[in-house]
Amino acid sequence: MSRPTTDEQVQESELEHSVEHSTEDTREARIEQEETTIVKETSPAASNRNRLLIVAAVALVALFALVYIFFLRGAGKKEMAEAPAAANPTGTVKFLMEQQWLIRLKLAQVEEHTVARQITATGRVVPAANSQALVAPPVSGILAGNQMPRVGQRVSQGQTIAVVQQIATSAEQAQVRAAAASVQAQNAQIAVENARLEGERRSAAGEVDTARVRLDLAQKEAERAERLYERKAFSQRQLQAADAERNSAQAAYNAAVKRRDALVSARSVAPANAQIGSANSSYTVRAPLGGYVTKVNKSIGEQVAPGETILEISNLDTVWIEAPIFERDLNRLGGNVSATFTTAAYPEQEFKGVVLDVGAVIDEKTRAATVVFQVPNAGRALRIGMQANVRLDAGESVTAMMIPKEAVLDNEGKKIVYVLLSGEEFQRREVTVGDEYGPHVAILSGLNPGERVVTQGAYQVRLQELRPADAGVHSHET
Repeated sequence: MSRPTTDEQVQESELEHSVEHSTEDTREARIEQEETTIVKETSPAASNRNRLLIVAAVALVALFALVYIFFLRGAGKKEMAEAPAAANPTGTVKFLMEQQWLIRLKLAQVEEHTVARQITATGRVVPAANSQALVAPPVSGILAGNQMPRVGQRVSQGQTIAVVQQIATSAEQAQVRAAAASVQAQNAQIAVENARLEGERRSAAGEVDTARVRLDLAQKEAERAERLYERKAFSQRQLQAADAERNSAQAAYNAAVKRRDALVSARSVAPANAQIGSANSSYTVRAPLGGYVTKVNKSIGEQVAPGETILEISNLDTVWIEAPIFERDLNRLGGNVSATFTTAAYPEQEFKGVVLDVGAVIDEKTRAATVVFQVPNAGRALRIGMQANVRLDAGESVTAMMIPKEAVLDNEGKKIVYVLLSGEEFQRREVTVGDEYGPHVAILSGLNPGERVVTQGAYQVRLQELRPADAGVHSHET
């Protein structure tokens, strides 16, 4: 199909035609003038001068014509270049069925749902209490061994981390010996205490047996006294004495059982595990708990001072997440409130946790308190220092219009969606979004229930809207 002739092209054609006629007329006038000049003048110098004047006049006319054509064409190109900038300003987009099939365009209906109001915040993964250890030898020396554990390596409780070849002074040697003696004395005292506890347990068991025998006899005697009293063979005084003995025996038996149970449930004191080597040889550094190495500060062959941390171990089976919660929402955290967490590293995976502690101090600037959540982390996907998005049910229900999150696009700081008007026509709408609920988001304004919005393919519809109004527009052939 040929492009229609524009006004500028028509003007250029007429101008070129005019220039051609003007040039032809000028040529004829020049010839007539030359003939007249030949008749009137016979001098060769005069003839040359006249020719030069005629040629200059013709060149000047042609120059003006070419300049005019140049500016006319430039203006036309400028208008054509500026034309694409005038994209569709109405927000209505034509998107043909063929294009929809090509990109597998999908729609979702705007529906009202009753959902639990949610509290959202951004928190940070931190070690749980008693799940992190700083490994530091109490003696100075040179680290020896095959190699230090690497970051991310799992270690077991009691596993050898390194060996410190000690460079000990006399005072340090004396200190180590004193510490060893102290541990030995402590273990001896613990052994005595455990032996005493075991003796008391055996004694209590014997007291229970004795009290049971007494109770059985008192019970039988009381029953015999009741029979004799009914036959008038026992006085009331004798009957009361038998009952009193039975009650006393029962109380003694109960007390003996209670004491025995308390001693049985009492745990024996474990001996102190002294990990102290010889001050003149080496000191073995062991892992105080099982977990993963999160930081290594020293290498084999380096010198270490007493109390200097050589590595850090964290048990990641359970972690804490600390997040600031605004004071207006703190009253909704009572009871067994569950929380859901997501991370940038695993956006499709949700982690569950519970509120462990609500901070007692409100930050003056943010008006929020730090809330601690306990989160099981069996797969160890959550790492110390990670950011986590926190979502809690606020304990109250709200009705909101919901659409998939993928339908919402950013447009110069505003949120937009594309609504289906007809089979091939869509309309851009600005919307106000609310809380997110899994893969869906609440819409506070901009949509009506029952309308259908573009989900898969929304970005392609946006690109179609940004194209010039006449770009890619065609009709179905019949």
